[in-house]
Amino acid sequence: MSNDEIPNALISYSWDSEEHKTWVREIAQRLRMNGVDVKLDQWHVKPGQSLTQFMEREIVECGHVIIVCTPNYYEKSMKRQGGVGYEQQIISGHIAAGVQREKFIPVVRGGGFEPGADCSIPPHFSGIFAIDMRAEDAIEGSIELLLRTIFNEPLHTIPEIGKRPKWGAQEAADFTELRLATLDLDGYELRSGLAQHHRTPETFDMPTEEDRQTLEAGDIVKLIFIIKVPSDPSDPDDDGTFGERMWVIVTGKVGPYYKGILNNMPVSASEQDYLFLDDEVIFLPEHVIDITET
Repeated sequence: MSNDEIPNALISYSWDSEEHKTWVREIAQRLRMNGVDVKLDQWHVKPGQSLTQFMEREIVECGHVIIVCTPNYYEKSMKRQGGVGYEQQIISGHIAAGVQREKFIPVVRGGGFEPGADCSIPPHFSGIFAIDMRAEDAIEGSIELLLRTIFNEPLHTIPEIGKRPKWGAQEAADFTELRLATLDLDGYELRSGLAQHHRTPETFDMPTEEDRQTLEAGDIVKLIFIIKVPSDPSDPDDDGTFGERMWVIVTGKVGPYYKGILNNMPVSASEQDYLFLDDEVIFLPEHVIDITET
């Protein structure tokens, strides 16, 4: 879908109550405010006009049909009662004719997901990923998921497939022994730059995921080291560690791990005997906060 294209969607629901009709209308308003041309009987069907004709036309023409599922909707769908029953006949016919199921988005507003007395989802949508809108305190996330589905903008994109690691017999043996440094065993550890970026994305920049995943021998990267040093007894906030950002020269990669050589003499060198210039460092892409290519 291009950025200029306006998607359209029909909302199919049962007239359970005036409160339910208002809830549906408010959801429709939210979608329209976010760029979706919503078709809703409350807006588009005037007295004297045909509801069935409206349903037939919009189910065919709209890119998506949002199914607001409740126990009453389920019952009318099963018994083919009223407008809901007629809509379900049209929808079932479309699915049987080969229309992609992704066109139809079940949204559960009340009742349960599983078959039973309180079930809300009609059988022909059984096993389909439905959006849960039962909890009002989580409605914002549910609306975002619905919008992302309509605009085909998933929250998590599939990462590209990288190159297969070149494991030899020795490399496989080395891989089993590789681990990240820890304060208790090695006297230092690495801090996740990616975690810090997620905490403060506006002020903490990171290289792209692709750049961090495709480092080559000779590249120089900056990592955040937390090093054990003697604590100051007079300072109650001194936890006995010292943070330094230092450069590491990449020497290779084994599995998910990078190997490198420390290219700095730590400022804390005179206070600790754990980490020095030219020491080997094992790290992951999430630790890389800057890259200098050779």
